[in-house]
Amino acid sequence: MMARRGILIGAGYFSEFHLDAWGRQKGAEIVCICDLDEAKARAAAERHGIARVVTDPVVALENEDVDFVDLATPPVGRLDLVSRAVKRGLPILCQKPLAADFAEARQILEVGASSSAPFMVHENFRFQPWYREIKKLLNAGVIGTKLHTITMRSRMGDGWGEQAYLGRQPYFRTMPRLLVHETGVHFVDTFRYLGGEIAECSARLRRLNDVIVGEDTGVLEFRFSSGAEAVWDANRYNEAAAEDFRYTFGEMLVEGDGGSIWLGNDGSLRIKKLGGPVEVHPYAPSRRGFGGDCVYATQSHFLEVLDGKSECETSPREYEKSLRVVEALYASARRNRPVKLAGKRRIVDLSLPVTNSMRGVEIRVAKTIATDGWNASTLNLYSHAGTHMDAPRHFLNEGSCMEEMDLNVCCGPARIVNLAPVVERQLLTVADIEGAIGAVQEGDRLLLRTDWSKRVGTPEYRDALPRISAELARWLVEKRVALIGVEPPSVADVNNMPELTEVHQTLFRGNVVIVEGLANLDQITQAEVEFVALPLHLVGGDGCPVRAIAIEKGA
Repeated sequence: MMARRGILIGAGYFSEFHLDAWGRQKGAEIVCICDLDEAKARAAAERHGIARVVTDPVVALENEDVDFVDLATPPVGRLDLVSRAVKRGLPILCQKPLAADFAEARQILEVGASSSAPFMVHENFRFQPWYREIKKLLNAGVIGTKLHTITMRSRMGDGWGEQAYLGRQPYFRTMPRLLVHETGVHFVDTFRYLGGEIAECSARLRRLNDVIVGEDTGVLEFRFSSGAEAVWDANRYNEAAAEDFRYTFGEMLVEGDGGSIWLGNDGSLRIKKLGGPVEVHPYAPSRRGFGGDCVYATQSHFLEVLDGKSECETSPREYEKSLRVVEALYASARRNRPVKLAGKRRIVDLSLPVTNSMRGVEIRVAKTIATDGWNASTLNLYSHAGTHMDAPRHFLNEGSCMEEMDLNVCCGPARIVNLAPVVERQLLTVADIEGAIGAVQEGDRLLLRTDWSKRVGTPEYRDALPRISAELARWLVEKRVALIGVEPPSVADVNNMPELTEVHQTLFRGNVVIVEGLANLDQITQAEVEFVALPLHLVGGDGCPVRAIAIEKGA
């Protein structure tokens, strides 16, 4: 059988481990290297005896005669490359992190899952020899039949000082999410491999080095569906005692109802059954390549999947479970409380809190328990205060009122249009929408993420808002879009009456429902959600505050 021919796209730091491992695989070979930096690609090709070098990944995916793609580029632009490879029907081995945020990562996974060929995430930690060996020992009941606890302590020591990360991976310095997004996902996935699905997690995150943007230390806790627990005590700033901290990335203790397993920094395993002596477990982890030659093991699994000999361990559906835990960890850090993952769905509140500090809101005490026997309030609400829905009567004398709104439009699937970041007074165009989500279909509900809700409480929130162009309003009507939701308090410039009138009237006459003042769209992790925004049954109303939510489907 001839070896499969592959192309490696991306010739950065970690690609050396890819190329070294591919050079030893009997069932495959890399015949072309592609990188935007031609000098870098040629240097890698010369080191590994590869004849073909290409600088345009789009051209490479369209023209190269290959059997698979090893995608080792940075996350930016990866969705397009995955889409092109899937269109060609090529199997894909894709490096992580998949994208800068989970919404785009999930898009990549959706595209990968739709392929007729295998899509595998290059999540190599679970393929490190010590974890494969620990899994065998657990399955064999060496430390009992019930897992109690997994404890991992990592001190990576590559993130201290003014020059932190510059030598190997300088982009780490500007990543807004570092420790968990880039490194922690490895351990989340490994914990799932060893202990099963995670039902709840929590995280306390900090930044110790002020020259970077993201977090570099934290204590992460996990509860498995089985009842077992895990802890990852991680720190990229301080150093480990090990000579090569990148070999195992720390020390692990695995405890069960029949004993314990210790993983040392040198890859050694020690076992102590309850009541028995400590014994060194005889096995020989490799010192070649990265992390016990786990890149080679990952590639070997990929080839077994292609040969139909194995189910893919890091398929889109499986790896998404690890990414959901990562998102839950960040949510826990923000909220300072544990986050459950066991539910079948996740609710994201898209509504601004209604308080007396909000424009157009007055909440007064009407009754008290002390004087009346119960508590009650009098609410004075401007009809377009906070998160609200407009009725056509808002800008059309002949327009319908709130009680006539079609509730079928107010509830249903909605697509997230990620336009963030935007600049002040940015005019949103048709090209912006198509560039974010592609084709728009009749009946679509579109929620425009701009992260503008983060400006609430500033003068810019109302007076410098990004707004829908008149051209875009007409296009949405032509496409028969059902609903448009935006984060600013209006779809158009509230200080420009002609623009404000034209955009609103265009949308209303085209039967497009308008929801304004949304919040927290950045917390949505899926490209499509179930959207609910119900107004009061307000007779004659031109608008009404709503409680808007997004419902994400469970894994």
